[in-house]
Amino acid sequence: MSIIIFYLVFSMFAVMAYDASKFIIPNWLVGSLLLVYPVALFVANFAVDWKMDLLGMLITFAIGYVVFALRMMGGGDVKLIIVLALWVGWEKLAMFGFNFAVLGGVLSIFILIVRKIIPHIISDKGKLPRILRNKEPVPYGLAIAGAFLMMLYSNDVPIVAAH
Repeated sequence: MSIIIFYLVFSMFAVMAYDASKFIIPNWLVGSLLLVYPVALFVANFAVDWKMDLLGMLITFAIGYVVFALRMMGGGDVKLIIVLALWVGWEKLAMFGFNFAVLGGVLSIFILIVRKIIPHIISDKGKLPRILRNKEPVPYGLAIAGAFLMMLYSNDVPIVAAH
């Protein structure tokens, strides 16, 4: 199970790196997280209510579809939330949503403040990384991955939690 936890942590840092630098969360990365879930089920030495976890993922998909259709969030962010909803499970899904919403709000405020301060410090705005440029979206994948890492750290991801 420790290899799976290592992969989850590695994947979240990869999500953060991709989203902060390229404003994209690669499909292969999200897909790999989905493919590793059945492996975690297989090696878990305790019962996992995967049917309820799958239901939580499907409900998250329905909500995510609406959020994406309304252009409130990017497709990569929505796909990541959907797959991570499976990992956090039905019982911890609300906590996960709350955590990434709070982290997303803090991240957005921080980035917007930094974007207002930067022009007073750096004169050549053409060389700024995209994350620091005005009128660019906030890479919300950082908050989503951060919330999942917090839950991993606090043992709130049931399938990999120590029982």
